[in-house]
Amino acid sequence: MSMSDEALIRRIYDCALNPADWAAVMQDIAQHSGAIGAIIFDVVLDRTGQEQVCLQTCSSVYDPAEIEGYLARFNAEELRDQGIFARLSSQGEDVELLRCDRLTDSRAALEAQPNVQAMIASGVYYRAGALLCKDSLRMDRFALQSSRRQGPLTESALSWASVMLRHVAKAQSIGRAFRELHLRGAMLESVLGALPFGVAVVTGGRDILLRNPEFERLAEASGLAAPRDPTRLSPRALSRLPDIQRQLTGIEAHGTRGTRPRLEAGFMPLTEGAAQGLFVELSPLTRHPDLDRFGPSAYLMCALDSSRAHSIDLERLQRFFPLTASELAVLDLVARGHTNPEIADLRGRALETVNSQVKTIIRKTGSRNRTEMVRVAVGLSVGGVV
Repeated sequence: MSMSDEALIRRIYDCALNPADWAAVMQDIAQHSGAIGAIIFDVVLDRTGQEQVCLQTCSSVYDPAEIEGYLARFNAEELRDQGIFARLSSQGEDVELLRCDRLTDSRAALEAQPNVQAMIASGVYYRAGALLCKDSLRMDRFALQSSRRQGPLTESALSWASVMLRHVAKAQSIGRAFRELHLRGAMLESVLGALPFGVAVVTGGRDILLRNPEFERLAEASGLAAPRDPTRLSPRALSRLPDIQRQLTGIEAHGTRGTRPRLEAGFMPLTEGAAQGLFVELSPLTRHPDLDRFGPSAYLMCALDSSRAHSIDLERLQRFFPLTASELAVLDLVARGHTNPEIADLRGRALETVNSQVKTIIRKTGSRNRTEMVRVAVGLSVGGVV
């Protein structure tokens, strides 16, 4: 890894806590790739159940209002194109950037599309698209755009960008909740205090430099912090989180799971054999404008306690996942800390029915277990319910 690549990767991870930097970072990724700019967007369901392509963030070279206007005009065409990109690249973990020539049989057929004609008129002649989250194909779609003069992205450019996008995928996954509150204009101090999960800045040497109230509570209750020194992570707890312990060794240990970054997280049951526990995520953190510069050995640690009662935004979740009304009701009760037998009693259903519904929700949300499912629901809900 070159020094310039490492510096860019660190800036990518800083965007998790400081979403305002995404525009500049994405522009740097585009320029290094030989492109005009880059866009990240979601494909969500509106209130009528229709799919809509929605801008999430874009390079500093673009005007977000113009992109939103384009997406409103050509939603149907973009849904078609994005459906093809997704179908061709939805398997495995790797980030796979596909050129736009994969969308049709010929360049002439591509240029016959009204959305492509509009892009050409604005100076965009080539595109390349990728999925950044294969656990939910509606989230975090990525696209690079280049001009006729720049030409289509070369194989070496696609390869380099794909490496960077592994880290973008992880920063996007961890940072979504922070981004929602940033869009509401919240200051960092109020953001950290309002979050329903624990957030801390830690070092590779296990020091806890900063923590929000929820992290302080759960670290003490779970033993994540050393029993005699709450400013240090517990070696015993970290031994139960081997993936997190490995990631504390350096930036090379991050972005290893590509488009499935939640697989890098650790799960620690609060009691032996329990289905509920801590879901812990870690990403490098070098600087934040509201905080001191931390240096290359600092990390952002996020931890959610699924045994606690959490409020979730059911309407927002339905925009991203194909959950039935019954499944949403069950997910709401799971997030509030109820066990399956309790949910069966509250809903007047057989326990086997609830067990089956919980398994279905875990599958539909791309989660591995109950705790990860709650983390996904809470993370997506932050902007709506906090």
